[in-house]
Amino acid sequence: MIQVISAPEHVAAFHLAGTVTADDYDKIIPEVEEKLQNHEDIGILADLTGLEDMTGGALARDFQYGLGKLGEMHRFKRAAVISDKQWIKAATEIADKVFPQVEARVFQKDEKDQAMRWVSDIH
Repeated sequence: MIQVISAPEHVAAFHLAGTVTADDYDKIIPEVEEKLQNHEDIGILADLTGLEDMTGGALARDFQYGLGKLGEMHRFKRAAVISDKQWIKAATEIADKVFPQVEARVFQKDEKDQAMRWVSDIH
């Protein structure tokens, strides 16, 4: 399940919980696209504290959408990930190196407010 989180106009923020499916991306993609239409640069916040699993279809949809945005990566200034899972922290650190134009950082679940302030501070 994916829920849109209230955030500043230039930030796309989501809470992912349980098992995320490909259909859940129908909430994420339009939200991100709307932010990109209305703002030159955006931030992404992903609260993964309730994430248990992702289906293969969800991973494929995420990968496909990401590939389609490679030419616009410079517009994604910051990505804040909230999680206490070590594998998510490792994946975020790898993404931070693979996509140096996007500053990515992991926050603990008790740092949600700090994560929102950090991801919002892109201007």
